This record gives sequence, C-alpha cells and structure tokens, in this order.
Amino acid sequence: MVIFKSNECNTPPRADMFLPDFLKHFGFFLVFLAVIFLVATFITQIWGLIIGVLICGMLGITAWLCWKNQTIKIIDEDQFEYTTFLGKTTLYRFSDIRDLRANKDSLTLILTNGKVHIESMVCMSETLYNKIEASLSQK
Repeated sequence: MVIFKSNECNTPPRADMFLPDFLKHFGFFLVFLAVIFLVATFITQIWGLIIGVLICGMLGITAWLCWKNQTIKIIDEDQFEYTTFLGKTTLYRFSDIRDLRANKDSLTLILTNGKVHIESMVCMSETLYNKIEASLSQK
C-alpha cells in the first residue's frame, strides 16, 4: 500500500489523518485574492473581474473547509471516525475495509458500507496506516 508523504506533517496532529496547514494558508490566500478582485472590480468598473471574486472565493472556502474538516480519528481498536470536507461524520470498522484504490492524486478506501477519500497531501499517523494495512492484508 502506498500512502503519500508530506513535509508539512511536523505540526502537532489534530487527528490520525488530517490535511497539512499549507491548505489552510492557501485557502486564506485565495479568499484574500477574492477581496482584491472585488476591490479592483469597483475601482476599475470592469465587472468581468467579478468572475475572479467567485472563483477565488469559492476555491478558498473549499480549501479551508477541506483542511478543517477532512479527518480520520481512531475511536478504538476496531473503529474509526471519518469526517468529510463538509463536516459529515461517519463511524466505520476496520474490518469493513474491502479494497484500496489508487487514483491519480488520491486514494479511496472501499468499505462494506461506504468510501473514504484520502488526499495525496495527507498527514497520517503510523497507527492508522498500520491498521489499514493489516485490514487489507486479511482480505
């Protein structure tokens, strides 16, 4: 199994899997850029710049939501809690892991009753990595 590594994982862990602080900073930068586009729109009266406001604003908010919410926390020996980028929390069992699919820029854990999306820049604890690997080796 391949788990992507990140240089940003030296921060104190917020969960057993989380996205690095870089994504939070990038999201804030995009929102700041959206504000600049908004000011430039009113100063120059070029209303086409409002597209930049929408694109940068939405991407910035999405990046921040991903950083804040997309996590996995180990609850006990057999269960973990996955939270999507929109904040929806689901409880899964490690024994429900069926497969791991590699995408171009991420991984997808296939479970009996759902899927867990793991981004390429993820910071993951060794404990979670080992539990996923052990569950996959039993299949």
